[in-house]
Amino acid sequence: MTQSFESLRDLLSRSGYEFVEPPIIYDADVFVELAGEDLRRRLFLTNLPDGGELALRPDYTIPVCRAHLAGGSAKRRADYAYLGPVFRQRPGENGEFLQAGIESLGRTDRAAADADVLALALAAVDLLGVQRPVVKIGDQALFVAALDALQLDGPWRQRLARSFGEPKRLSALIAKAANGSDAIPDMDRRAAGRKAQQLLLATGLGTIGSRTAKEIADRVVEKSALAVGIGARAHRVLKRFLAIEGTPAHALKSLRDLARRESLDITTALNRFEKRMDAFSKRGVEVEKLTLAADFGRRLDYYTGFVFEIHDSQRSDGRQIVGGGRYDRLVAMIGDGQSLPAVGFAIWLDRIGAKQ
Repeated sequence: MTQSFESLRDLLSRSGYEFVEPPIIYDADVFVELAGEDLRRRLFLTNLPDGGELALRPDYTIPVCRAHLAGGSAKRRADYAYLGPVFRQRPGENGEFLQAGIESLGRTDRAAADADVLALALAAVDLLGVQRPVVKIGDQALFVAALDALQLDGPWRQRLARSFGEPKRLSALIAKAANGSDAIPDMDRRAAGRKAQQLLLATGLGTIGSRTAKEIADRVVEKSALAVGIGARAHRVLKRFLAIEGTPAHALKSLRDLARRESLDITTALNRFEKRMDAFSKRGVEVEKLTLAADFGRRLDYYTGFVFEIHDSQRSDGRQIVGGGRYDRLVAMIGDGQSLPAVGFAIWLDRIGAKQ
């Protein structure tokens, strides 16, 4: 494998990516605050005397973006590569393993950048001896566009958007949201929230615990909206939307048909996805061999659109050997709020050649 790794380094370097090696140990909050509490149970943690926690890096994306911010202007274009150990609790697999990949930051030609990254990922697994890769793609932006078109209440829109990438949880949430209970009528919710705030202030309860009167009143409005649910139409549309899967051409046709039947204004998101498929074709990616699944996304908050996974058809366990996608939100979350186009992928090197 050593020779293969050297060849992989050469491929990534020739493609314009500079190899970096960020630190291994970080404050645990670096990962938990950006990736969510779900990641905590997979981290290798140690306690500090002051009660804080340190974590071994579970991947390279966040460390590379932090290093980018520390090295100069956040807005600058930069392309990074890496190959080294990461540490993550994985049932049935080693907790320390090698990961290789790239992070492309600052490219504003998003469709072309996505195409370059996917094409390079495919070239990498081919170099590593994967003969029949299976590629699954998705796009969170399509789902968000559908939520916007359905004009759902803010609380439901946020809950559903945050659950995207977890198909079982999302389906259960949509089913639960289909039927609402008695609640404050929609047009009266904000008035009810203002009234609750006024009552709390009038009794001198400016805060209860650490929550202000306004926060408590906002929670009244949120609970009312959640109790109402999303309605039968939104339930039907979202179920049909998330069930769409097939080649990009077939899936996009199904999405356009659904949008037309249900009067959903998601044309901009669909056109953007179609433009990306054209960029894939120009880059030599065999688009007809890809599978687009409308319910496929990443659970991490910073992913913003196109995502992909590559599987080895010779593996029986179904685990991905490559995962990647677009995360335009991450640099803003780490830094001073300035967003930066970003896309990349990671290769689980320990899964290459291991036929399980």
